[in-house]
Amino acid sequence: MTEDDTQLEDRVEQLEETIKKMLPSRREALGMGVAGLAGASLMSGTASAGSSQVGTIGSASQQVDLFVEDLEIGDTVNGANVSGAAADEALVSDGSGGLQFAQAGGVEEVSTFGNLPAIDPPQLAYVTGEEEYYYSTPLTGTPFDITSSAFAFQTSINAQDGFSSGIAWNNDGSRLYEIGDTSQRIYQYTVSTPFDITTASFDTSISTQDSDPFGLTWNDDGSRLYEAGASSDEIYQYTLSTPFDITTASFQTSITSQDFQPTGIAWNNDGSRLYEVGRNSNDIYQYTVSTPFDIATATSQTSINAQDSTATDIAWNNDGSRLYEVGFGGDKIYQSNLSTPFDITTATFQTSVNTQDSVSTGITWNNDGSRFYEIGTNSGGVIYQYTVTSGGWEAF
Repeated sequence: MTEDDTQLEDRVEQLEETIKKMLPSRREALGMGVAGLAGASLMSGTASAGSSQVGTIGSASQQVDLFVEDLEIGDTVNGANVSGAAADEALVSDGSGGLQFAQAGGVEEVSTFGNLPAIDPPQLAYVTGEEEYYYSTPLTGTPFDITSSAFAFQTSINAQDGFSSGIAWNNDGSRLYEIGDTSQRIYQYTVSTPFDITTASFDTSISTQDSDPFGLTWNDDGSRLYEAGASSDEIYQYTLSTPFDITTASFQTSITSQDFQPTGIAWNNDGSRLYEVGRNSNDIYQYTVSTPFDIATATSQTSINAQDSTATDIAWNNDGSRLYEVGFGGDKIYQSNLSTPFDITTATFQTSVNTQDSVSTGITWNNDGSRFYEIGTNSGGVIYQYTVTSGGWEAF
């Protein structure tokens, strides 16, 4: 091919792309807030060939040059994750009537909006490449709040171990983990619908380091797994060659716990602090960690009294402003507020709710605080799922 032929081919490709951009079917988008999607009028301003304006809120308009190729939209509560080539170009709703860029998705690949029904109250809507239509419903309840009006027991499944003593998730909710005291094993489930235990299927298991394992947690990227052992009073650290896959876990090191019977462990977000709770002293301990997520560099810093007389596990919300504890002394889940994030010395007890199990041994959250989980042993090993918030993306 000559140089002239190559230049001509490149020019033809450029012209094809220009023509595509001029077609309304490739340029129209949904991005609706309070001013759009009311009655039969779906937007206050729609895109057309050569125009990039897709929405108006009050007197302020937002501009966007939107291309839908390679755009992926994933469901979350009251929003959507946008990824792909056009993620930074999508004009979207913030879930409260305002428009902003690239947090919740709204893409329509057709030339009219007449095939969409009206939505009341007005919210963002979008259409997937498979012609699946979604809209955002108002959020009910408060994420990460056990006193939320929507906080309620939802469902349960049987655990693998009859004395299940700890629970954890991977980052995206596609895998669930359980630690069992009777079998002395760590179990891994695959979950087809993220963070929904009813879609969990047992996958595999590995042996624990301790003969009385009671706590389970991960670092931020799944390259390290941690176990608390009440038999040898140790906290154990594993390394994983494949993130969040326990079959690739290798025991690395351990440290002596502060409590003679550690039952729960947790991290702050950046791995600079490690937390432990124990049923012997019923205290919550805070360590400083000089090398993030490496327990070999952990130094005990301080402690506070737990709320329960037989404390078994602890958990955090997403920003360290709330600390949660569970215990089977009072069969309660406890919630404390912190004035300084992740500093237990600033924790103030707020409230508590009853557990589902009379011998609760572990608690955890999903990633956005819309669901809460408890594991217990009284009924032979059960995992419980609570609803904390409702609303979000729904199909029509």
